[in-house]
Amino acid sequence: MRIDWKSFKKFLDSTKLYRFLNYMELDASYYIWIYYEGESFAAMLDKGTVECEVFINQYKSLAILKNDLTEDGMKYSRTVFVGQMKMMHCLFSLIQTSTMNSNDDTGFITIRLRNSLGEITQVSSEAVYTEIDFCPHPTQGYGLYGGSIETVDDIEAEFLSKFLVNAILAPDIPASMGGQIYFIRNRSLRLPQDVVSRHAINVGDIPGGIPGINVLRISIKHEIGIKKKFQIEIQYYI
Repeated sequence: MRIDWKSFKKFLDSTKLYRFLNYMELDASYYIWIYYEGESFAAMLDKGTVECEVFINQYKSLAILKNDLTEDGMKYSRTVFVGQMKMMHCLFSLIQTSTMNSNDDTGFITIRLRNSLGEITQVSSEAVYTEIDFCPHPTQGYGLYGGSIETVDDIEAEFLSKFLVNAILAPDIPASMGGQIYFIRNRSLRLPQDVVSRHAINVGDIPGGIPGINVLRISIKHEIGIKKKFQIEIQYYI
């Protein structure tokens, strides 16, 4: 069903089904669509229009285009069973950039600061990166379902585009060895208050046993020394 951009945007923002957004770039326009409960909603945006610029700047990067067809052209799917011995947990932690402050009482959260050279520092005024590592135990495997990061403090206009968020599994293991898996890459916080949220359709199996392989890192790049509060959420089965 073809609908106007205003209705499409309203539906997308209210459902937050950003990962189901699809698009095709044409010579003079973008054709965008989304499937929901057996219905398809689509819109056509002409390049150079305000509506198209909003889509490019705020929504295009949120779409996850994927190939879910087998070699014979048939769709494939995978179902993961979560056994009775695993329970879902939602861990929330309030952190502050340029500090190692948090209200975590589980011991699963580790915070470190890095300077502009990427070196670990203990000095808040030098911090350009605030890293939050989640790891239940060095040898503990678990099922990673999803999570989010949201601002608690308002972000002033001059800093809006300067907060960049990455979410990385096994960040200290080389990509050639199966590490450095990015779930979120260079997500810019644009609003005075913003939420970045990602959830998996299937539970991702995170193995234990190899040091660092089960570490999930949320990295926030920011203005040097700036102190702003964020709340992170990690949903996992264990």
